Amino acid sequence: MVENLFLNLYFLGILAVGYNSFKKIKDSSHFFIANKEANVLQVTGSLLATILGSSAVLGSVSLAYSSGWAGIWLLLCGALGLGALLPLIKKFEKFKGFNLPELLGSFYGEEVRILSSFIISIAWIGIVAAQIMGAAQIIGIFTDISYSNAVVICGIIFIIYTILGGQLSIIKTDCIQLLFILLGVAVCFLFISNIDMTYTAPNIFNEKFSYSDLLVLVLTYSSTFFVGPDIYSRIFCAKDSSVAKKSIIISILILIPLAFILAKIGIYAAGTFPDLTSGQSPLLHVAANTLPKSVSLLLYFGLLSAVISSADTSLLTASSIFTEIFTKNLKNIKSIKFTRFFIGIFGIFSILVALKLKFILSSLLLALSVYSGALIIPCFVGILGYRFKKHYILSAIILGGCIALFGKIYGGSNANYILILAFFVNSLVLVMGRENKTL
Repeated sequence: MVENLFLNLYFLGILAVGYNSFKKIKDSSHFFIANKEANVLQVTGSLLATILGSSAVLGSVSLAYSSGWAGIWLLLCGALGLGALLPLIKKFEKFKGFNLPELLGSFYGEEVRILSSFIISIAWIGIVAAQIMGAAQIIGIFTDISYSNAVVICGIIFIIYTILGGQLSIIKTDCIQLLFILLGVAVCFLFISNIDMTYTAPNIFNEKFSYSDLLVLVLTYSSTFFVGPDIYSRIFCAKDSSVAKKSIIISILILIPLAFILAKIGIYAAGTFPDLTSGQSPLLHVAANTLPKSVSLLLYFGLLSAVISSADTSLLTASSIFTEIFTKNLKNIKSIKFTRFFIGIFGIFSILVALKLKFILSSLLLALSVYSGALIIPCFVGILGYRFKKHYILSAIILGGCIALFGKIYGGSNANYILILAFFVNSLVLVMGRENKTL
């Protein structure tokens, strides 16, 4: 099949970039933050390519399929989170670390750094798994490769690519992958815009998407954009704060219209294919059954690019953060060897999760709920300069994360309220342990 040939060439191209970057890596700064030399185009491309993974693109269309114009909220919440990040950028100028746990450690001490490293690393297995699921679904549509085999193939490609080039290869390829993403989605949107429809979509709030759903989305999704390890890994690659700010603004301006474009595609799918099962992706179904073959192939590779750019970033984030538990910092060549080892370990676990769950949004939201309930508020108030007694900050992180995890797994119809409770308990414990100084 010609599609299999294109897929093989695409994967070979990705691995070639990784190998080329592998030869250029001189020290830990190159591997973890691309030597902190990224310009506006590179940071913007990497930010958007990281954001627009399978969870965002396929998830937005799926949300619109089931809930109408409420599908806009996923990317709009992302844009909201990036907007909230803007005032904080200046505070990062003096920070010389590589990731979020290092930042937390500088606020609250070594124990908090280790605990946050553990929580983020484990939670991010779900993020990587969500990307592998998305890639497998995409490949299964336009090739004859089974879902299980596609999961294994994609997982191995992600692992090898990330091991080879680290952040240096990710920054290089993200801009190209972003072009694939935007072009594929834009062509799909333009094609379906010419098709008449009588279907009337539900409004942005309806019986399937309430105000409490939006609140939870803000708490679990928006929050990871202004206090999130993957986003911060992009920001820390920027040359300076001016580059970071310009990149965030451009990203917001692209995400807002894209939210409506993806929602429109989901609404078209709902009106045209109303009987899809919960395991089917509306966007992939539109591509397979509505678009001309050349257009659908462009969309498939655009979506595959979205998945790869998010997966490698998340995999490197989880592995490098976990490495710090053992090496205490990433500023030595030994940390690169440890991180490459953990990339393999975390990649394998992500493959196993992808084979087990098979539902992208559930994997994503489970991971984000635990992270958000545990670390969003401690990190945010730490950036603002507030400090807390050590055992209180540790208790807040553990209680918030455990309550959020319980709510996501066992909460049922009350899951939203339990997650809100996690934020409340987290904040209450911090207030009780506040020290009388602000930095």
